[in-house]
Amino acid sequence: MQSQNQQTQTLNMLPPTPDIESYRDVWTFVEIFRGELISYSLEGIAAARKIASKVGMKVGALVAGDKVSDDIAKTLIEHGADYVVAVEHQYLADYEPLAYTEALEEIVRLRKPWALIFMADEMGRDLAPRLAYRLVTGLATDNIDFDVEDFFHGLLKEKFTNILAQIRPDFATRIAKIYTPRHRPQIASLRPGSFKPLQRDRSRVGDIYRYTPSLKNYQKKVRVVDYEKIEDRGAELLGAKLIVGLGLGILRDAEGNAKNPLEAVDMARKILDLVRRKLGVETALGASRALIHADVKELREIITHDIQIGQTGKTVSPKVYIAAGISGAIQHRVGILRAGSVVAINIDPRAPIHEIAHYSIIEDLYRALPKLYEALQKKLESR
Repeated sequence: MQSQNQQTQTLNMLPPTPDIESYRDVWTFVEIFRGELISYSLEGIAAARKIASKVGMKVGALVAGDKVSDDIAKTLIEHGADYVVAVEHQYLADYEPLAYTEALEEIVRLRKPWALIFMADEMGRDLAPRLAYRLVTGLATDNIDFDVEDFFHGLLKEKFTNILAQIRPDFATRIAKIYTPRHRPQIASLRPGSFKPLQRDRSRVGDIYRYTPSLKNYQKKVRVVDYEKIEDRGAELLGAKLIVGLGLGILRDAEGNAKNPLEAVDMARKILDLVRRKLGVETALGASRALIHADVKELREIITHDIQIGQTGKTVSPKVYIAAGISGAIQHRVGILRAGSVVAINIDPRAPIHEIAHYSIIEDLYRALPKLYEALQKKLESR
């Protein structure tokens, strides 16, 4: 029986990808639904552009469907792709894991991209590991950033140059970097909200390659009858310019007395509504994992998992993030790394949230939020 160390060594010693130097370009898988582009997929192009610029490669946008329109392909090029690879087949009209896996395996083996980025959403979390397994390569999930670095493999005593550094929160209190030095393509998934899509440039031009997979091993067993839209308030978080995040601190005041948390929710909503009305920007309410898991009776219909911010929730990138009553554990902080400014309202001066805050208000949030609303109202009314 092998020890854990021996098992790890065996996994690390899998034969490397043959002809590894022939792999070129950075691809990102772009999702479409019923002919419409999923907007946050454009973040993948921005991430691929960052990576490709460091290794002198091109960016390819990989799209699958029964038919990929020229308009969608043009949009992808205008947002930073150098070319589009459209994988088209009648069995790809709806997402069916086995069909998509086989189709993408065919094109990846044929074109050999150096790296392949998926979005870490429902489809990406299902499809990326299936494809990585088929291609006998590695996968790092839920990344928040990427870089290109040299990497020394301690087991092999070998240095690898220009390797994709896949940067993600680990399950403790640190940020981890994952490398795939000996296998291609280097596959990773990116948390929505981690990158800002590139500005559209309508002067950009690029090639569109259309490929029809054989799907020779696929047997269709699933028929989509209908779709039902499920409300996801979390979608508002991804486009919001101002977010007020609420944490466990809303359950008590500075003296430790129990408070009705609906008061904090109402105050947060007043601030959000004021900014939305006066500035015409999107705003949203968010929450910490700790508050959601506290399962407070009064908040069950308001503070739900779909507005959770952090490692197991949404990654957000507002211009301003107000953290009210949030201590700031690493699991929450990784979800707000892309915020323009962080305003922390917490009575505890030692709370970790103050370490990353641009502005710290060390005060009872039940006194601070009304004062903040009044100050904003005065400022915005005078505009």
